[in-house]
Amino acid sequence: MWWFKKPYLILIGKITYISTLDPNRVVEIENKKNHIYNILEEEFRRFGCEVIYWKEDLNLQPINTNYAVIINPVYLSLNEKVEKVLKNNIEDISLLRDELPEVEPLAVKIGKKICEKLKIYPELHPNFINMIFMEDNIDIHLIKSSTKVLFIRFLMAKLGAFKNIIVPLKEDKIKDNKVILGTLEGGHPSLSLNELAKRLMVFGSCKEVGGWKEIENIEIPKEVWQKSTVLNSMIELGKFLGEKGLLSSPVEIKNLLKDEKLYKFITRLVNYSRQAEGAFMAYEPNIYNGVFAVTCSGKYGAIKSNLTPKDISFVLPIENGKVGVLKKEGEEILGPSVEAEEFIIPIWESKERIKINGVNVPPIRGIVHLHRGYEIHSSEDDFIEIPVNIEEYPPVGCGVDLMQEMSRYAINKAIETWKEKGKKSCLAFFNVPNHGTNIFIFWKDMNGVIPENPFYFLIKYISENKINFTEVPQF
Repeated sequence: MWWFKKPYLILIGKITYISTLDPNRVVEIENKKNHIYNILEEEFRRFGCEVIYWKEDLNLQPINTNYAVIINPVYLSLNEKVEKVLKNNIEDISLLRDELPEVEPLAVKIGKKICEKLKIYPELHPNFINMIFMEDNIDIHLIKSSTKVLFIRFLMAKLGAFKNIIVPLKEDKIKDNKVILGTLEGGHPSLSLNELAKRLMVFGSCKEVGGWKEIENIEIPKEVWQKSTVLNSMIELGKFLGEKGLLSSPVEIKNLLKDEKLYKFITRLVNYSRQAEGAFMAYEPNIYNGVFAVTCSGKYGAIKSNLTPKDISFVLPIENGKVGVLKKEGEEILGPSVEAEEFIIPIWESKERIKINGVNVPPIRGIVHLHRGYEIHSSEDDFIEIPVNIEEYPPVGCGVDLMQEMSRYAINKAIETWKEKGKKSCLAFFNVPNHGTNIFIFWKDMNGVIPENPFYFLIKYISENKINFTEVPQF
């Protein structure tokens, strides 16, 4: 496995009881925890990984690594009001906010101490994972996808971890012998314990990469960027997708928490107060010898269904897997969506170019990332479907090296297939596992004329119901 970095597995012995529990049942929960730990340890050791059982009083040597997974066991009881909301798929934000308990972020209270002592970086570690035991009176594996995503986000905010493992208990057994692995981008697959171990090894082998910085001494004149067809087309696309219900409302951390002090504390820790799903990118050949226009990150206030010019950045690839942002005259510089480097760098690195209006341009004109699955209702040659390869490119979140490699695979495969099909296709679809869909848009003419709007064909086929969108498949 090219991506495998032999991550450390750190297993915390002490269970954090968020809810009170009958003392007679404490032993049962401990036994379930130990059962899961035994399987995880066996799988990690089978692949040559070291396993550390954490207790505060142990004298452990620093391991100095980025590659680690820290499992923190938690017990949480859901009251009848919460169970009703989840079972009936009501998605009542106010009730979940008021009825679910919240504590000091466990990634800080517990995880930071571990990272400091063992020298694991960063100290607010993305792989500090709460493993939450809860009684399952609602068949939690079967609740609607959107409700499950909402619930997992509440657990992240209220208990303080970027990932959660939900262990549903029914009659003292793990329901269906599967757990739910909840991740920040909305992933929530139900996995066996052996499958869970493999996914944790993937997460533990990731390293955060990318990011952006300002390209100094370059400013795009106001009269130039205001007239950009690409910029204005992105604004139109956002409105269209919003009207079609394909862009969910931004997630506001303050709407997930009761305690204002806790909200302010968490936003300082993570350096954002909101997230907005979706990202658009398009090549703009008429600015600075060709640049990429990308939607700005939701943390800067961008709402993809209601974009304004300030919510769109013009960027170029720079060194170390990052992108550089060009200043627009009269506008504050805002950072692009985290997907920017995942899209732009592979396209830029590809040697494939085509000539449009006498100018050499990348064959992929635009990319749209949606937190939706897709269905194609057409046999047209205009469409390409890129195969998912879970073994070679397993599910991960954005902003890490393994996701960049998955995007590189998908983009290169899209270009390769486009060439094999005689360069006639206009759209390629890639199912980003447990995350959403990336739609790659190629340059294509309509009756001999190339549409000015880079998203013309996507809008056309959605309007004609040749493309429909669904819940995100979970692998």
